[in-house]
Amino acid sequence: MTFTNDNISQVFSRYIENFVKINEDEHEEYYKWQVCHEFKNLMDKSLKTEDYKFSKALMKVKECTINIINSYIQPFYGLVKFAEKEPSTVKQMFRNLYVYDAENLNVQMKKIADFFEKSNTLVGKYFPGSYLYRQNSHSVSAYLFLYDPDHHYMYKATECKKMADCIGFYDSWGSGNNIKRDIFYRMCD
Repeated sequence: MTFTNDNISQVFSRYIENFVKINEDEHEEYYKWQVCHEFKNLMDKSLKTEDYKFSKALMKVKECTINIINSYIQPFYGLVKFAEKEPSTVKQMFRNLYVYDAENLNVQMKKIADFFEKSNTLVGKYFPGSYLYRQNSHSVSAYLFLYDPDHHYMYKATECKKMADCIGFYDSWGSGNNIKRDIFYRMCD
């Protein structure tokens, strides 16, 4: 299958047809858009708090994301734990991640690599040898997407692969924590 506008039109058509079912009490998928609405405001407030209050404020941001970011490795909770020890470091990590980049994907990749590096340093310092609290492509893409959904896409490997198959997009964006954002964003666009 190759990519056509018909493929994506069919995806949207089915989404619209099933919108009520997806958002009824049993599924409540609309909560993701509510999280998107709350996240930026809560994050901005937390980044303005005094250092001694930051971990608690960041915990509120984490809690607002419900199950969107944290998985068994708990990357967002890890940042809350690190903020208890080094609030200014974690604040600066987020500030650097959110610096305006004019949608330059090379600049974004550098910001993401720096975020990974600083987070890995904190894991090594406070939880050496642990598999917990490590950031991944999904968590970092979620921080970006939830903060600025007009300019970022959330990456979840399985779901993105299914979408690519569905629309017939077969260029490789890589895997793991080294995704090629230019190719991934082209698929999303």
